[in-house]
Amino acid sequence: MSSLSAADNTRFSGSLDAEFSSWGSDSVEGEWRIIQKEGKHFIQLLDSFDAKEGPDVKIFLSKQSQTSITGDNATQNAVFISLVSSFEGSSEYEVPANIKVEDFKTLVFHCEAYSKLWGTGKIQ
Repeated sequence: MSSLSAADNTRFSGSLDAEFSSWGSDSVEGEWRIIQKEGKHFIQLLDSFDAKEGPDVKIFLSKQSQTSITGDNATQNAVFISLVSSFEGSSEYEVPANIKVEDFKTLVFHCEAYSKLWGTGKIQ
């Protein structure tokens, strides 16, 4: 994993919201950002990231608005980024090169196996 330095070009940032989570307000919290470095985009979960562990929790970028996403529709109009590798602290996930992050509205954490929404973050 590369350094999560502030010198990277931050494109979007925000905090995770579990208000609409299938598990309640403690399912996911913390700060995140999408940065660009060396011509690639990365989703960075910062030190404050903390999530309830689950068997199939994945990160998606969604074209849906944050308030319209549920456990049942979380993967519609969304692209898969990665399986969550760490449920606490900082981590980084590369966005596939063919994905234009500015086309998406919401960062989504979702357990695909059980259709459970962990939480979302508005891309702004």
